Amino acid sequence: MGRSILVLMFTSLLLVAGSSAPASAAIRTVTSKPTLESLEPGQAVLYDDKKCPSGMIAKYRKAPKRSSISRTCVHQ
Repeated sequence: MGRSILVLMFTSLLLVAGSSAPASAAIRTVTSKPTLESLEPGQAVLYDDKKCPSGMIAKYRKAPKRSSISRTCVHQ
């Protein structure tokens, strides 16, 4: 019984530690449409292009090893 409680506590600690991302990793919202030149490889930004369903915003991401931008709708 005592061992399972320790395992549960350790697992919970790992989940809490892993879920707290640094502030610099936050995705920022921009006011102008992202382009290949304005994004760094692997960078993602949010931009309201008015094409997503209500309550969602477009997430633009530049691929790390390709010269392309992907666009997906995400919840705000």
